Amino acid sequence: MSFKVAAHDYHASITDITYNSKTQHLEVAVKVFMDDLEEALTRKAKSKITYSNTAQVQQYLQAYLQEHLVFEQEKGKPLKHKFLGSEAETDAVWVYVEVPVQHASLPLLVHNTVLMELFNDQMNIVNISSKGTTNSVLFQKNDRPKKMPF
Repeated sequence: MSFKVAAHDYHASITDITYNSKTQHLEVAVKVFMDDLEEALTRKAKSKITYSNTAQVQQYLQAYLQEHLVFEQEKGKPLKHKFLGSEAETDAVWVYVEVPVQHASLPLLVHNTVLMELFNDQMNIVNISSKGTTNSVLFQKNDRPKKMPF
């Protein structure tokens, strides 16, 4: 067993989404383990990536999240993220994006495949808060997009 795998026994991310009705944006915060994120970015870039706030690493992070955290209101038409940045904690990274919502009356389809290309047991918890309530959904490998109220 490699040290990287032994660093933590479970593979999970948390995504917190708040719908801001004034701006008509989803305010999204994603928390992932730093070593897992670095491995995912390294595979994507095909060269060693160490997390930092450099423009290049943030660009890789933005592209990765746009691909692996998808929001749709119309099937086949992903909503574009506005990347706000990221910040490191001890062993984790928070990534922040905003997503403009075109029609608050339409349902929101969410598909979260963050880090699932790395780990078969990856679990991604998505919490969405709107109008004073929070709904949670769990994504696991091979799950389809899920409809979430907002």
